[in-house]
Amino acid sequence: MSGSRHTTPGPQRESGPEPEPSDHDLIEQLRTAYAAGDGDPAVCELLYRRHSAAAFACARRCCRTPQDAEDLVSEAFIRTLQAVRSGAGPRDHWRPYLLSVVRHTALEWRDGAGRTLLTPDVEAWCSPGPDGDDPQRRLLDSEDRRLVARSFQALPERWKAVLWHTLVEDDCPHHVPLLLGITPSAVTSLAFRAREGLREAYLRAHLDTAADERCRHYGRVLGAVIRRRGAPRGRGLARHLAGCRSCSRAYAELLDLNAALRAGASGVLVGP
Repeated sequence: MSGSRHTTPGPQRESGPEPEPSDHDLIEQLRTAYAAGDGDPAVCELLYRRHSAAAFACARRCCRTPQDAEDLVSEAFIRTLQAVRSGAGPRDHWRPYLLSVVRHTALEWRDGAGRTLLTPDVEAWCSPGPDGDDPQRRLLDSEDRRLVARSFQALPERWKAVLWHTLVEDDCPHHVPLLLGITPSAVTSLAFRAREGLREAYLRAHLDTAADERCRHYGRVLGAVIRRRGAPRGRGLARHLAGCRSCSRAYAELLDLNAALRAGASGVLVGP
């Protein structure tokens, strides 16, 4: 007796939309295309759509009109693409690099015909001080910002990226995983490690600049107190903080490095 076997097809998985590639993937695609002597307009378009709003917001603070800001963003975007084509440029995360180019392009405009396109605030910031010092150096005059900047720049690239997008840019929680190419839970874990890493790096930077042995000693005590939230400070540390402006300021920064990072972002963290 012959018969044919019938198989019942199993439930078919619904295929949702393909997730967008991360910045790293897009940059690699772009580098591959440039290495082959070609470009990739689709990748350029996606990167522009993804980051142009943040770049425009930055440029709008520099320029007198929205049209001038759009021109500044376009020029910065082209310069970033040219950097990638030449083998330089961003490696993993597009936005911090692009914002840096926006800033430095605006400073170049200041020295040429583009000066008339800049806002009075930027003009004032760019003008040399009475002692002839460089405007970017004046921005770094705050010791706190210098320490935060050093600490941030010492972090691994992915830690810098997750801090940038979650704290400085305050991106939508659903958007950050897309930019970094990881899951939402991985973003949460990475952000926690990055914040702890920033705190440790800041403490090391503070100890490196400590004025004397007492500051170095209490700086180490300070680190233990911060790591164990709620741990008693001790009378010795309390007395030292009451009399030492530098360590007291470091303690306040360590308690809220998130705010310090945001405060320094506009000038120091989007540096060269």
